[in-house]
Amino acid sequence: MDHDATLYAGIDGGGSKCSAILFNGKGEVVAKGLAGAANAARDLPKTLNSIVTSIELALKQANLGAEHISRVHVGAGLAGAFVPNINAQLMAWKHPFARFKVSSDLTTACLGAFGGKDCALLIVGTGSSAARMLDGQLTQLGGHGFLLGDKGSGAWFGRAIVTSTLEALDGLIALSSIHKHIMKTLSVTNSTDLVQSMIGATPSQFAMLAPHVITFAKQGDNCAVALVEDGVDYLNKLCLRALVDIDLPLVLMGGLAPSLEPWFSTVIRERIVKALGGPEWGAMRLLQSELEIV
Repeated sequence: MDHDATLYAGIDGGGSKCSAILFNGKGEVVAKGLAGAANAARDLPKTLNSIVTSIELALKQANLGAEHISRVHVGAGLAGAFVPNINAQLMAWKHPFARFKVSSDLTTACLGAFGGKDCALLIVGTGSSAARMLDGQLTQLGGHGFLLGDKGSGAWFGRAIVTSTLEALDGLIALSSIHKHIMKTLSVTNSTDLVQSMIGATPSQFAMLAPHVITFAKQGDNCAVALVEDGVDYLNKLCLRALVDIDLPLVLMGGLAPSLEPWFSTVIRERIVKALGGPEWGAMRLLQSELEIV
């Protein structure tokens, strides 16, 4: 490729990973890179490192050396970037790029999903959040982080099943198949070992247990079913608030969304449409004024 042409990168940063897509000036995909977690409110230094690493990996895929990073104009949508003091630190970052523009992951997801037009959005990954884009104004719902919210998310399901397993081991509830499976997965045999294994776990580590919960719920395990129904009940309510009484399309995003979709209410499922583009595309559109795209 042209070693002198200007490059653009769209970044989607969340609790488990940081995804970078490298574009040329016409909006065509050049290369991709994937790095570690990028929740700015939880660990800003790690987030900044993940952004740089993901772009370096994309440059490598494009057969460009790391020194070309100074040519890249970067638009980033990051979990936690909506928090004012975090956003201020991001804007003050002495980055290595040609330009760096940042917004919340919800903003860039909306830009990618429906080109910034009116829509409702639900993201279910490591965390959970919803948004409504109406007349150019974004309203965020949920997305309060692992400690304060994110119900129905991967991290929430993971923590919930660990807590439930501990209750079962204490004899407070019946020990079910999912509890035994979680213990086997984590290579533990008692509550002390389980606590030791998970007490310092990150949201992304908890989220790794979520697919097990959903799998066992599909098989009819009572405990897993109860957890999924509880989480999805919250997500249903989030969607209804995002949709209000307006005939908005609803876009689902995030790694856990497809497996949870069958559990949503009929009212919600009937409003779901396919996204026009991903959050990386939306992040790149933060720089749209510089691009040759419409």
